[in-house]
Amino acid sequence: MARCYVCGKTTKFGKSVTFSAEQNSRTFKANLHKMRILLSDGSVKRVYVCTKCLKAGKVIKAVKTT
Repeated sequence: MARCYVCGKTTKFGKSVTFSAEQNSRTFKANLHKMRILLSDGSVKRVYVCTKCLKAGKVIKAVKTT
């Protein structure tokens, strides 16, 4: 199961409740993207990051240079 590298967000489990109060199991999956990030020591690593951490600016994307 994938997990966010920054905040640790992962798949959660719960119930979907119908109008007649029937409960069925379901999953709440985090919006994760696999990307190359720049670490604090200057190295590059490919990890899963959730979109909430991306929008908050908690990671720096690594740019490919040729």
